Amino acid sequence: MIFRTLHTLRRVVLPAMAVVVMLMTVGCGSDREAVRIVNEAERLLADNPEEALKAIRRVKFDDFKSEEHRARYALVCSEAYYYNYVDIADDSLARPMRNYYIDSHDHAERARALVQVALVERNRGALAEAMVALVEAEVSLEQSTNTRLEGLVHRTKGDIYSDGCLFANALEEYGAAKECFDALTLEYHAASLLYDMGGMLVQLRDFERAEEVLGEALQYAKEVENREFECGVLHELLDLSIYCDDYVACSQYLDTFTEDDCLLFGDAHYNAVRAMLLSREGRVAEALRLVDRAQTMEDNEWADIEYARYIIYRNAGDTDEALRWQERSKNAQDRLMLEVLEQPVLNVEVEMLQRDLRAERRERELVAERNAVIFAGAVILIIVIVLFAWYRLRSKNREIAQYVETVSELQLTLRTLPAEMSSSVGSLYRDRFVELNELCETYYDHSGSARHKNMVFNKLVQTIEAIKNDGKRLEELEAAVDEYRGGLMRRLNELLPRLSERDRRVSLYVFAGFSNRAIAIFIDSDPVSVSKIRYNIKQKIKNVGAEGTEVLVDALSEK
Repeated sequence: MIFRTLHTLRRVVLPAMAVVVMLMTVGCGSDREAVRIVNEAERLLADNPEEALKAIRRVKFDDFKSEEHRARYALVCSEAYYYNYVDIADDSLARPMRNYYIDSHDHAERARALVQVALVERNRGALAEAMVALVEAEVSLEQSTNTRLEGLVHRTKGDIYSDGCLFANALEEYGAAKECFDALTLEYHAASLLYDMGGMLVQLRDFERAEEVLGEALQYAKEVENREFECGVLHELLDLSIYCDDYVACSQYLDTFTEDDCLLFGDAHYNAVRAMLLSREGRVAEALRLVDRAQTMEDNEWADIEYARYIIYRNAGDTDEALRWQERSKNAQDRLMLEVLEQPVLNVEVEMLQRDLRAERRERELVAERNAVIFAGAVILIIVIVLFAWYRLRSKNREIAQYVETVSELQLTLRTLPAEMSSSVGSLYRDRFVELNELCETYYDHSGSARHKNMVFNKLVQTIEAIKNDGKRLEELEAAVDEYRGGLMRRLNELLPRLSERDRRVSLYVFAGFSNRAIAIFIDSDPVSVSKIRYNIKQKIKNVGAEGTEVLVDALSEK
């Protein structure tokens, strides 16, 4: 008993210690490998962003041990998502970047990180936090030259101002961004900024300049055959032509959508615009049917529908209906404008001051919480590993002990059977019993390694399975029972021809002299269930009511 206890302690404690050492070693190794992968992804970002994203996805945040490595992973991962046009709306990556780089003296990486933080914050709807991050990025860009990043800062600030309906501010930022991209000869980025500037000029009702810059964007889209970009520009020009009552241009733009195969802006909008054009031709009834159809479509917008009805009735000369729909359209636009103006973007400067005051407290709290979580997680992981190893060890030891007791009982069975029966059963199973006994003794031999013991245990289980599934030996065992025990199996088969295979095997093992414990292992059960099976078989025999069944019942009742 003392030896077994010491053996168990050795098997539990030493593996646990080995696991801890292994985790520490592997952790350091995986950290170095993870950093190498981050460097590889960063090299691929500019020329092959898809491969960069594949590379960075081979590691995860928890692969890194130091705060610096985690922050840099978050930076490169965020940039990989950005270059692959994947928007991130949670701060799982932005938070470690902001916490680490906010006080960093590496201005190049600090600016990159804060721009990525701003993009995430904007996607989350936290516009004030995004603007603060962009202002901080501009501070670093004064110390580090990066024209492309400077252009991205201006563009993102323009997007934030646009979200808050501060169209003049947005137009100014878009213009500054375009100057940066023009200097780098990044034509697509410069052209897309023309599209953004055109949208702001439309909102500012500067339709002449809007048509000019959108026309430049459309020309670029056609030159490079970028259908998706062309569709977006045409969409803005289409709305602009309607605002200006230029239905000739509107018709031309609408035809261009079809000619260039870029009908991407929505069937409802398409029908609404067609309806307005038809009303100009006097086809009012047909125009109203188109608007009614547009209203039933999933992608309809009430502003489009209401404005289309206003134009139709105005062209039809129905002043009252035209004024009614114009009023409804105006009220809807006013409500939308009020909702936007209620957003906190208009108070960006106040928010910046408040966020600065809260930043230090939040940083300390986040660091303390993160360290506590890491420590608790490490402790829990070690405890779980130790408990799991202990449970596995106890489970295997219980199974081995059961196998040892079964082998002893099997060998005892051979000695207690009649001489002829013992000889026959022994010739069938003695070699297997010896093999089981040797495997059990080898398992308990403390000189073997854990891996070796595991192999022995698996071999032991395989041997038991071989005994259970050896059909040839079962046939020979049944023949022996019939020969030396008066044809018990033959009589049972005749009496109960529909007896299940499981019940037949239990009867065979009972007639051969095996104990309930041994039978339980052979049929993947337990001794109590074996007793119940034996009882049910006896009841089936009694229910037949045939003569001479007492012999079978008595044989199944033997100990």
